[in-house]
Amino acid sequence: MSSAEPYAHLNRAAAELAELSDSARIHAIRADSWLGYRDAKKVLSRMEDLLSYPRITRMPNMLLVAPSFNGKTSILKRFMSLHQPDLDATNEITVCPVVMVEAPPKPDISDFYTRILDALTTPYKPTASVAEKYSQIKKLFRLMNVKMLIVDEIHHLIAGSLNRQQEFRNALKSLGNETMVSIVAAGIEDAYNAFNTDPQMSSRFTPEELPLWKANNEFGSLLATLELRMPLRFASNLKDPATMLAIHTRSEGAIGDICDLVKELAVDAIRSKTECLTLDRIQSMSWTPPSRRKQHRRARAA
Repeated sequence: MSSAEPYAHLNRAAAELAELSDSARIHAIRADSWLGYRDAKKVLSRMEDLLSYPRITRMPNMLLVAPSFNGKTSILKRFMSLHQPDLDATNEITVCPVVMVEAPPKPDISDFYTRILDALTTPYKPTASVAEKYSQIKKLFRLMNVKMLIVDEIHHLIAGSLNRQQEFRNALKSLGNETMVSIVAAGIEDAYNAFNTDPQMSSRFTPEELPLWKANNEFGSLLATLELRMPLRFASNLKDPATMLAIHTRSEGAIGDICDLVKELAVDAIRSKTECLTLDRIQSMSWTPPSRRKQHRRARAA
């Protein structure tokens, strides 16, 4: 009998982890891991299409919109991990197909350009003007063969005045036009407001949405995948309808909260020696759902 046979409810990696100490298993549970669910694969496929698009005058772009903590940044980071910078030994330059930055907390063009230069890990004059930074970025994009610029948290755009918002949008359009890179902007639902006030922006950026999860068969498959990866020594049967509904109700359908809730339940199962997720603990474990966190903070502060 192989050591993996007692853990038929786990995949091979989790079955090997199941033999380790409690602390080692808890550490493994809390580590980041990629979940290739349907919507994530769809967005990644669309981004691959944009990356391979031929250079044309009007490059296609994408606006990725998702509720808070529903996986958009994880998808963007996954795409980045698949397209790391590489050294072109022949020309002794670094080829950087994808550049990712977070939008400034307000629509500040100079700050935005600084973030791009930092992402390219290139020296620049701290006192450089906006025009100088822009010129340097254009040269570096050509030199390093940048094909895609990802701007996360684009909803920060609406934190400024209408004039500052328009200036930032114009800077984004000019950068795309002059460098012929595809731009992927991502944010929460407010990102629509940041773009829809400008017809040119809304026409240039094709929207992709990551909706909250529903308590359906696809959600059951997601939970089954999570169970396969959790190094618990007994099966939890997370696809059971009552169990599935309880997890969905407590997480409110956001992928980040779903994963965090299941992880904390798994940690609780190890520490309590139950070694599986039970309906009772799912319903009773201390956990503040996303919709109540602001009220929860206010209540504690009062």
